[in-house]
Amino acid sequence: MHIFAALTHLKQICNHPASYLKVPENYTQHLSGKWNLFKELLSEALASEQKVVVFTQYLAMLDIMKSYLDALEIGYAMIRGDTRDRQEQMKRFQKDDDCRVFLGSLQAVGLGVDLTAASVVIHYDRWWNPARENQATDRVHRIGQKRGVQVFKLVTVGTIEERIDAIIRRKGKLADEILACDDENLVKALTREELMELLQYVTKEEPED
Repeated sequence: MHIFAALTHLKQICNHPASYLKVPENYTQHLSGKWNLFKELLSEALASEQKVVVFTQYLAMLDIMKSYLDALEIGYAMIRGDTRDRQEQMKRFQKDDDCRVFLGSLQAVGLGVDLTAASVVIHYDRWWNPARENQATDRVHRIGQKRGVQVFKLVTVGTIEERIDAIIRRKGKLADEILACDDENLVKALTREELMELLQYVTKEEPED
């Protein structure tokens, strides 16, 4: 298995076991700390009458979120790679008060997308290239935004996500200069030491009684 594929599988497991298993319809049968935190953040934002934008890299994760919102009868719009009515989805989120959440694939939400109706952004998973994340967040930070914007980037402690976050921070300035570079090529640019850092199991000392 290629190192990038292995890292991708680990990231999917951190997101939600049902995402890795490609069974989004069975998401309630699996436990996920990150998913629980996401639900809390979403609930708090919606309770305070804010609209929320959620980004993820994985289509299976979008399907899980869609199923969850459908079950709660929460209105949403969504843009992914195969979305044909992009403008209609964006307009609905911007204009319809009953459309509370926007679900977006980071790869699909680019230039021309205006999401200023939102005041909360949740990056459910991290890209290796922070410039891509920043570009997506900028869809909310645009002319016409009248509210302060909260941005949350979810990282599962004690997992590969924590190590990815540390490397992203170290390489942030470099990645900002190469927006066009995709995740796989950025992984190839990692040093052997950085790859070993990613794959080492995180251990923490147990507190003594």
